[in-house]
Amino acid sequence: MGRWISRTGRVYNNGVLIDIEEYDLSWDDIRHVRSVVLKYTDLWYLKDRWDTLNTTEKGKLNSFRQELRDLPSTYATANDAADNFPEGEEWFFGGENS
Repeated sequence: MGRWISRTGRVYNNGVLIDIEEYDLSWDDIRHVRSVVLKYTDLWYLKDRWDTLNTTEKGKLNSFRQELRDLPSTYATANDAADNFPEGEEWFFGGENS
């Protein structure tokens, strides 16, 4: 999965890249994106889906979600959290199981 959150923006003029800007994010920004990502993965905890996962997949999913929940305690600033935001595996978000 691509990055869920980015602090950079590109500025174009007539289709030509003229600048790349870096933005500061707040913890509210991080919490919002984190909530969206957690909702995407909530479906895996429905019994019929959970039962299709093997032990390794369950561990990966649980670890990913824990990394998301730990962002505020792991990083001192929202910008650091954004720069290190966990990506997760493709199958977490609707792709095939690994």
